Amino acid sequence: MVKPYEIWIGSYYHMSGGVRALHVLKDELLKRGIPAWMMYENRQDANMIGVYPEIVPNNPQQYKRVVRWKLNQAELPDDGPVFAWETGMGDHPLLTVNLLEPDLWTPNTGRRSGVAYWVGKGVKDERFIPDRAIEITRKNYTTRRELSDLIRGLDYLISFDPFTAVNLEAVVAGTPVLIRNTDTRWTREVIEQHDWLKYGVAWSMDSLDQARRDVHLAHDHYYQNLVPVFDKRIDEFVEITQEHF
Repeated sequence: MVKPYEIWIGSYYHMSGGVRALHVLKDELLKRGIPAWMMYENRQDANMIGVYPEIVPNNPQQYKRVVRWKLNQAELPDDGPVFAWETGMGDHPLLTVNLLEPDLWTPNTGRRSGVAYWVGKGVKDERFIPDRAIEITRKNYTTRRELSDLIRGLDYLISFDPFTAVNLEAVVAGTPVLIRNTDTRWTREVIEQHDWLKYGVAWSMDSLDQARRDVHLAHDHYYQNLVPVFDKRIDEFVEITQEHF
């Protein structure tokens, strides 16, 4: 008998890749015919497996079966299987899901203009922000459609956060990303090992023109090469957790 999954979450927030990942995991489990729900749905099953993201260090729901999912760097208790979003988060099996809505993040073949910047988990540095650049915050673009409409029309995006879904969304939509990294945990070498940002990324102004030239390759690379890998990781997550418990 397949054990169901309850996925811990506080509330939905469209600018958080981690929050969206938890919801997508539920949807992917349901697509496979496996019962799954978010914690706030208040369903109960004695056999359920509780899934916590890394921001929850303990077991507030008192699950008898616990799975931890590291969506970012963190130290976690050894009370059940641990999965990591990507390499560089410890020696754990990987669990990655597709965070991008195909109808929103498509290349814009029209005119592009303007620059925006995203700080996210990084540190803002005014020296690298041009005049009239638009700041994207967690409050000023209240829907995914508004965010995609902005990013798809930009000349390029400046990101002070090297490990964010915003960077991926931009390049898949054909917008180059200039990363100004202040996070020593996520160096250029670590990010490039993941193969997420293979095209359309510049790490200095000198390489921005090259990013403009190859960003058109990012969309197909993501959907043809990476999303199938994510599907396999979800299947492996189910196999490992079902066998473990």
